[in-house]
Amino acid sequence: MKDRSEVQPGEVAASSDPLALAKRVAWRSWPYAAGLVVILAVLGIVFRHSLSWGDVPTWVMAITTLLAFLAAAFAGLVAYDLLRVENARDLAAASERLVAADDRKRAAEERAAEREAGRRAQASKITAWFDFYTPGMQVVPGGPVLPAPTDVLEAAAAVRIASELPILDVRVFFFWVNDPGDDRPWIAELRYASRESIRVIPPGQISHHRLPQHVRSMADECNGQVYVVGAEFTDANGVRWMRDARGALQDPSAATVAGAYGLGN
Repeated sequence: MKDRSEVQPGEVAASSDPLALAKRVAWRSWPYAAGLVVILAVLGIVFRHSLSWGDVPTWVMAITTLLAFLAAAFAGLVAYDLLRVENARDLAAASERLVAADDRKRAAEERAAEREAGRRAQASKITAWFDFYTPGMQVVPGGPVLPAPTDVLEAAAAVRIASELPILDVRVFFFWVNDPGDDRPWIAELRYASRESIRVIPPGQISHHRLPQHVRSMADECNGQVYVVGAEFTDANGVRWMRDARGALQDPSAATVAGAYGLGN
C-alpha cells in the first residue's frame, strides 16, 4: 500500500482508515460551519431587543432543525466525495484494462508474425528466374567455374536452393511477358507448365530446366525480357509454395500455379 506522499499524480490514494474520507470532508467543511455560527451570533446580538426569542422548546426545535440541515449537508458532501473517488477509480481501472488489452493484442500479433516468419523461412530462400545454361553442367553457388563442354546455350528456368534443406516435387512455369508499352504494368501469360514434377532438388544448388523448343518458337525473341519464370515446390515441412511470375512468394493452399492461370499440364 502506498503512503500518501508516494501517490503519483492522477492516482487514487488508498487508506486503511474507513473514516478517513469523512474526516477529510469535515476538515474542509469546518470553516463554513464556523462562519454560519458567527453569522447567527451576530444576528442574535443585533436583533436581541427587537425579536421575540420564544421558549425553550422552540429553541430546541430550531437547533435540532439546524443540526439536521448541517448533517444532511455533511452527508451530501461525503456522498459527493465518495462518488468522485469511485469515478476516478473506475476511470483508472478502465484505462488499465484498455492498456492490457492493447498489450495482449500486440503480443498476439508479434507471436503470429514470428510463426509466419518461421513457416516461410525455407521457402523465402528458394528463387527462380529465366536463364541460359550449358547442358550437362551442374551449377553450385560459390563453387568452381567448370569449362563448358560445348558452346550450346539452352533457354531454361533456373531454380536456386539457398537453404540448407532440399525442396520436393518441383514444377516450373514459363510466362510470356505481355507488355503494353505505355507505362501500364505488364501481364504474365502462362505458356508452359512442366508436365512432371522434379522429385528432389538438393540444397545449395542451381537447377536448370529447359524451355521446350515449341514454346521457344512462339516468340521472335527468347530472353529474360520476353519470358519470366515461376516455380511451385514443397518445403521440408511439407508446406506447398509457389514463386509467381513476378517472383513473389505465395502460399497456394489448394490451388496451383497452373490452376490459377487456367492451364493444366
